Amino acid sequence: MDVLLSEPVQALVAINVLLTLSLLFPFVTGVWSLGMPGFMAVGAYGSSWLTLSMGWGVGPALVCAALAGAAVTLPFALLTLRIRDIYLAIATLAAAELIVLFFSHFKPTGAVMGLTGMPFLETRWLVLMAVGAVLLSALLYNSRLGKALIALGTDPMVASCHGLNVPMLQFASLAVGGALAGLAGGCFAHYYSFISPGNFSFHRTTDILMFLVVGGLTPLGSVIGAAVLTLVPQVITSLEKWAPALYGAIVLLMAIYMPSGLLPKNRLTRWLRPGRARVSPPPVADAMRSAKGGKALRAATKGAHNA
Repeated sequence: MDVLLSEPVQALVAINVLLTLSLLFPFVTGVWSLGMPGFMAVGAYGSSWLTLSMGWGVGPALVCAALAGAAVTLPFALLTLRIRDIYLAIATLAAAELIVLFFSHFKPTGAVMGLTGMPFLETRWLVLMAVGAVLLSALLYNSRLGKALIALGTDPMVASCHGLNVPMLQFASLAVGGALAGLAGGCFAHYYSFISPGNFSFHRTTDILMFLVVGGLTPLGSVIGAAVLTLVPQVITSLEKWAPALYGAIVLLMAIYMPSGLLPKNRLTRWLRPGRARVSPPPVADAMRSAKGGKALRAATKGAHNA
């Protein structure tokens, strides 16, 4: 229990929750974007440069980190107009690696040696931002815009036929994801006070994907997935070095027994509205039989009345 209440673990869970939420909305919309580590790097280096070189406070720098993460999604959004599915995932992953490669050779931000000395951000602010992001994500997910995003992810052709602006919705989902990833990057930089290109490599993508697969494509599912997979190695300290293998085993079990994740939307609906029993229409034969019985009853009643 002491491990769970320690500030480093709370900070790590909060950052992972922000990252998982950043991938939720593009995936709900059907946009296979794996460029979140690149957006995270932009937010981390951008906010660090503002606080170190420009003398900004941490709060305004984090706001700019979120805006920068959203702005850098524009090239990725243009990709969605030309390619789809696995090809989009590969392209966005390659673009994210190009962003990391740029920071590996950019001297003003320390290149491969990294950047250090950023003002410290306390854990309580990280937790508050993660809670706020979860609440806002839940509101957005259950709003009309969220329902439009879900409809688009289910069938883009049908969504377009119903008047939904497919490109704009895809751009919006990527912008929301980029803003959350940029915010996560800024929080990471100012909590650990050190960043390097290695913090935003491919392993970050696989971690976020596993969090989302385990939790499910809902805001609360994202929180559960990020929290569970972050806390398991911390609780079982003897297995910490086996964390990648442990993650793989958990994901395989989830894929076999709970492919929709721990908290998918339909399961949440059943829990939140248990008293609402679904009334199924009667079978066709029973309906016809009831109709015939009703006619016979009316005829008998009419005959008795005439008699």
